[in-house]
Amino acid sequence: MFARLKKLFSIDIDSVELEDARTIPAFAGKTVFLAIILSIFVSISALLLANIFDFLPVTFSDAIAYGIAMSWLVGGSVALFISFCAWRLIRKLYLSRDEFERLSRTDTLSGLMNRRAFNDAFESVHDNASLAIFDLDRFKAINDCHGHSAGDIVIRTVANTLADSFSALHPVARLGGEEFSVIIRGGQQGDRMALVELARRKIEALTHTFEHDSVSTTVSVGVAEIVAGRRKDDIFISADRALYLAKASGRNRALHEQEMHGVQQEYRASVTFLNRDGQQGQAKAS
Repeated sequence: MFARLKKLFSIDIDSVELEDARTIPAFAGKTVFLAIILSIFVSISALLLANIFDFLPVTFSDAIAYGIAMSWLVGGSVALFISFCAWRLIRKLYLSRDEFERLSRTDTLSGLMNRRAFNDAFESVHDNASLAIFDLDRFKAINDCHGHSAGDIVIRTVANTLADSFSALHPVARLGGEEFSVIIRGGQQGDRMALVELARRKIEALTHTFEHDSVSTTVSVGVAEIVAGRRKDDIFISADRALYLAKASGRNRALHEQEMHGVQQEYRASVTFLNRDGQQGQAKAS
């Protein structure tokens, strides 16, 4: 019983109710009702006090009737106006907070999730998923040759391509610079790698024109598995190592952590050589 009365007289609003315009009449009506009840209570208390000191120009019953009528007319009208103003203010504050929260989790250049939002999404996935880290190849050369505005265009175009390549089920984020990440959920490991490879090919097919020069870009990708009980730091480190090896072994490829050993052996064999002086050297990936 007490809980019902508390709910009846409460004007608390949750976020779901703020999003529903149908709650406006209910909010206003409850506010008006509470204002009228309070007004009647105050009026009767004042009239009782006035009657005790014989200050009433009319009979006590008439004064009570006038007081209740004025409470409904004046108190109700004022409360209705105030309730609608309060509703608009509360809703505006709620929407502003919601927009601020959205912006704080969005990368301003690409429109994708930022690192903060990505970390939250990453922590919430525990099994049957893959982490893919995409990194643009030779991106510095684009900035050096065509300027940072051209680099920004490439970043946005690649971001749009990644967003189009993966559904809303798979969070896509820009981690910073020319590095992106995707959490690919569900399906088999092979299916997830197929999605990564499709995205890589789409980016490879992109062409950008800057000052009559056509520029294409590619990405290298490192992929690691998200499985139950595996530390998130270890997953990220493994994907990052696979990314580095993908770049070192020729770029423009997607490399799964399970392929690293074989590719590493091939890479070591190919980068070790004898220079003209017979001295041993080693190529450096960039």
